[in-house]
Amino acid sequence: MDNEVQSYPLAVDLDGTLILTDMSWVSIRKVILPKPWRILGFLWLELTGRRAVWKQNLGKLLIFDPAHLEYHASFMDWLTGEYARGRRLYLVTASDRLIAESIAAHVGIFNDVMASDGEVNLRGKKKAEALVARFGSGKFGYAGNSHVDLPVWESAGQVIVVNPERGLEDKVGDSADIIFT
Repeated sequence: MDNEVQSYPLAVDLDGTLILTDMSWVSIRKVILPKPWRILGFLWLELTGRRAVWKQNLGKLLIFDPAHLEYHASFMDWLTGEYARGRRLYLVTASDRLIAESIAAHVGIFNDVMASDGEVNLRGKKKAEALVARFGSGKFGYAGNSHVDLPVWESAGQVIVVNPERGLEDKVGDSADIIFT
């Protein structure tokens, strides 16, 4: 990997990448299962195309300790090394901003957070557009784990695959600079 790519800001996905779970499921377990009647409001928001709103509502109701999440250990070690070398790291996630900021504060290595915010569900193409708007096409690295991340990697200058979903390595192919399993 050349020095220019190593100097690119690195956008890191949260769900399935930095952590080995999905915060939407954590939120559902902690917020909806104890009070199942809440599901009706969240379903209505989903059915009316307002996923970013229901994520924000879940984020406001969720009480959790980021220290109790399961982090991808070898990837975290690598990220910490990148941070120590001065690389700018950004937590970029479709999870709600409240959740992402709490996790970023706990981890302590991220320069900033980009996340869903009640208006935009920062996922897939929307995430790619936000990163290109902030850093420029091909001027950032991206670490993700999902088929949903393919549009982001198409715009990234560095492709890092972490904890890949089934069949993802075949789709990313030789474009992956680094793969963490």
